[in-house]
Order: sequence, then C-alpha cells, then structure tokens
Amino acid sequence: MSSRPIDPVKPVSMELVFFYACPFCNNEMPVVSPLSPTMLNCDVCRQRFPIVPVDEHSVQFIKLMLQDGQAAIDTDYM
Repeated sequence: MSSRPIDPVKPVSMELVFFYACPFCNNEMPVVSPLSPTMLNCDVCRQRFPIVPVDEHSVQFIKLMLQDGQAAIDTDYM
C-alpha cells in the first residue's frame, strides 16, 4: 500500500433531494427528484401515502445553473 496522501475528489454530478412529511406521523422522508406521482412508504410508521411530483424543468434548471455540481465546489477549499 502507498502512504501517499490522496487528493480530495470533486463531485462528478448532483441530484436534488426533496423532503416529504408523512401525513400520519410527520416523519420527513427524503426523495431524489420525484418526477412522477408515486406512493411512499414511511420509514417510521409504515403507512403509505401519495406525493406530488416536482417539475422536471425546475430540476434541470438548477442542475444546469450549478453545472451538475461543478459550480457548487467551494473554491476556497480547492
């Protein structure tokens, strides 16, 4: 094994996470950019509930503005 230090790795892409509160127990559930209506199973109470999808164009816009994560890098760190 090499004892050479490893350089920090930059992000290669990004995703947006949206949080949905379970209507039964208020547990906040993370969902990666849900683009179509679906049902979630709550991790805490195990109840199922429908969620409202997010707008695909809004997600694409944010990813474009941040160059799929490249523009979000902390330049002071690098």
